[in-house]
Amino acid sequence: MGKSVHVISLGCPKNRVDSEAMIGQLGAEGYRLTADPLRADVVVVNTCGFLRASVDEALAEIAALALLKRKREFQLVVAGCLVQRMGERLRRQAPAIDALVGVHSCDRLMAAIEGGRGIVERGPTDYGGDYYGRRALTTGPGWAYLRIADGCDNRCGYCLIPSIRGRFRSRPVGELVAEARSLAARGVRELDLIAQDTTDYGVDLGGTRLLPRLLRRLDAVDGIEWIRVLYTHPAHLDDRAIAAVAGLPKVVKYLDVPLQHVSDRILKAQRRRIDGAGTRALIARLRERIPGLALRTTFITGLPGETDAEFEALLEFVRDARFEKLGAFAFSPEPGTRAARMKGQVPAGVARERQDELMRLQRKISAAAGRARIGTTCRVLVDAAGAAGTPRRAGYHSTGRSAAEAPEVDGAVFIRSKRRLTAGDFVPVRIGCSWEYDVGGTAV
Repeated sequence: MGKSVHVISLGCPKNRVDSEAMIGQLGAEGYRLTADPLRADVVVVNTCGFLRASVDEALAEIAALALLKRKREFQLVVAGCLVQRMGERLRRQAPAIDALVGVHSCDRLMAAIEGGRGIVERGPTDYGGDYYGRRALTTGPGWAYLRIADGCDNRCGYCLIPSIRGRFRSRPVGELVAEARSLAARGVRELDLIAQDTTDYGVDLGGTRLLPRLLRRLDAVDGIEWIRVLYTHPAHLDDRAIAAVAGLPKVVKYLDVPLQHVSDRILKAQRRRIDGAGTRALIARLRERIPGLALRTTFITGLPGETDAEFEALLEFVRDARFEKLGAFAFSPEPGTRAARMKGQVPAGVARERQDELMRLQRKISAAAGRARIGTTCRVLVDAAGAAGTPRRAGYHSTGRSAAEAPEVDGAVFIRSKRRLTAGDFVPVRIGCSWEYDVGGTAV
């Protein structure tokens, strides 16, 4: 029997794809997955290091595993963004760590395990098709992330990603199409496109943004039925990309557009390359050109210098725009970012209060949007079938998502059905009730 490995993946979907690729590497070397770290020979923690909260989460996870090592010895390997951010300082802070793997060295995981050392390359690495092609799928069974690029060139004032992940690097179109075909052959029906900035895709391959071309090629892949574009940048969402989302039949009418604020002064401090007027014009253009569009966005509250008036203007903008999906984050001053050095730091408590107030407003907007869906019928991709998948909503047998819900970040469609549904299948559902973020209905 081969060795066993337990993998813990923290952070964003981009990290999750790295975790899946590392599981694929280990599987090729004969490792078998176990859900119990006390039965593992190797435990891999793929960390996030983007915000202080994510750093704290990772350090707490590492500390808990260090305690488990006292009960049963295993090799503790820590990988990902926190490793890239801290390097060997992390092992000095947590001596129980046996090996480190930075984000540019994930394809050398086995070397780190066998050598018991740290591999933290400073220059960005472009992983090939083999790295992604053999990854294990931890999503689904009907959906998967397709990572189209890594790194970022935007250098927003509050963000550490460029210093951790490096410059923006697009994967070749042909390689992505081949991976999409492979995923379709494995039963994937929905592709969720991810990158630090999906709208910048291809700009490093020849100076032109190639997201529309990529979407057209993916739209032709047999077996794929939904394509969803996440992590777009409002300053880069041009007419060609909008037309592709509007016109391609498999591209769902859903866009994730993190806006971060609407105040000109705050947007300039954030280095977002768009102003409030441009933001409002973009939202109007998206609504006009993509009928039925579901918009997701995020905002940051409490950036240094944010006044009460600027926050009130943000609330008014959200009331008018009525985003179908919205998330808010209280500003975190990350060492090494421009925003951490700015004058007029807003007290953390005030930033959190503004975050809470913004989310209270969004709950009302989301609840109204849910009520408006009652009586309509939508196509739903089943995520979990059987009563065990729906403990929150008694009487519903399964959960899924319509085109208006992205996985992991949005609400769900709860389904009643006279026949047993299968995860990964599509089913039409007539909506009969709603809650703040979820809706419920009956399979037609």
